[in-house]
Amino acid sequence: MNENYIYKLVKQKFHKKNKAFINGIGDDAAIWKFGKKQIAISCDSHIDGIHFSEKFMKPEEISYRAVSVALSDLAAMGASPLFYTNSLNLKKGFSSKKIKKIFDGFHQASKDYKIELVGGNIVTSKFFSLDITVVGEVKSNYIPRGSTSGETVYVSGNIGSANAGLRLLKRKEIIKDENYKELLNSYKRPKPKIGISKILSSTGLISSMIDITDGLYLDLKRLIKFKNNKLGATIDWNKIPKLHSLNLFFTPRMIPKIVLEGGDDFELLFTIKKGLDDKFQRISKLKKINVFPIGKINNSGVIYIDIDGNKKKIKEGGYIHKL
Repeated sequence: MNENYIYKLVKQKFHKKNKAFINGIGDDAAIWKFGKKQIAISCDSHIDGIHFSEKFMKPEEISYRAVSVALSDLAAMGASPLFYTNSLNLKKGFSSKKIKKIFDGFHQASKDYKIELVGGNIVTSKFFSLDITVVGEVKSNYIPRGSTSGETVYVSGNIGSANAGLRLLKRKEIIKDENYKELLNSYKRPKPKIGISKILSSTGLISSMIDITDGLYLDLKRLIKFKNNKLGATIDWNKIPKLHSLNLFFTPRMIPKIVLEGGDDFELLFTIKKGLDDKFQRISKLKKINVFPIGKINNSGVIYIDIDGNKKKIKEGGYIHKL
């Protein structure tokens, strides 16, 4: 049993009745229509040993990352951040110095993302975890999941860097190299694509969007099969943006696994309405945003990867919480 069981259970037991919430269960955030405003609400948990490790991350890095990751869900809906709350489960014996460092991370994230901390909760626990609830506003069009055949798949930046950084952290090596540092920071300091998201939302050309949390393959599957399980896609390996530094620290055999299954990149994965690619490309150049077309949606029901003309089915992969 895994998290998908709970997702199906919630959809079965809880039918949307409040018309003020304009999207259904399963998107990255709930969209609440409040007067003329569209308010996006999402929550995220971060648990030691699962989402981060105190063994190789400082307290301020952990709290900063927790806010960044939560904000990525708002970006996936085309929302701008407004405020957030945090709930801290702290182990007995946490020093005042460590707690201060945690709030230093929150403070820096609040400044960087222009989002206000408005409250929270603190309890003692057997493990260290942080729960973040973020609230934002959609100024133009909120972007749900669910694509149609013939649409182009895009990503907003390099894929695989964060998982590569996590793997290097687990090696417990210290390498004085800028490429090494860049990969580590990709994991430690993910950057939610809020600015790009607002531009994408304003175009009215985006048909569906998600942030890459659990791996390119798994999140693409979630994106395209959200409304139609018969859809598939073909992804061009050579068009997926990825750092050359992956080749410096990992074998050619390992890199596809990192890129397709790794997760934690928090880049945007989205599709363009059919027939509007040229218009989208013109707007992208005008707005000076770098986005990358990596494949096409089709009716095959299967997700393929094309590597130099050799097309094969991608094996099931990505991170799913098992219960």
